[in-house]
Amino acid sequence: MNHLVNANKKVSDTPRTDRQPVVTVAFQQFVKAGFARQLERQLAGANKRIKELEAKVNELNDLKKWLEGR
Repeated sequence: MNHLVNANKKVSDTPRTDRQPVVTVAFQQFVKAGFARQLERQLAGANKRIKELEAKVNELNDLKKWLEGR
């Protein structure tokens, strides 16, 4: 069963920014600075979380190797 209204519709790569009002200057479109800063903070937080999870994976892999060697 297909729940999509239109399966051929292209989904935007930037859905959050597509919904934001833009400022147009010399044919370039920009989102507001506050929204851009919010995205940067969220990206930094996500990247930090990725590094934390990668460290935990490495620790678990080390533990697994240690247990296999016993």
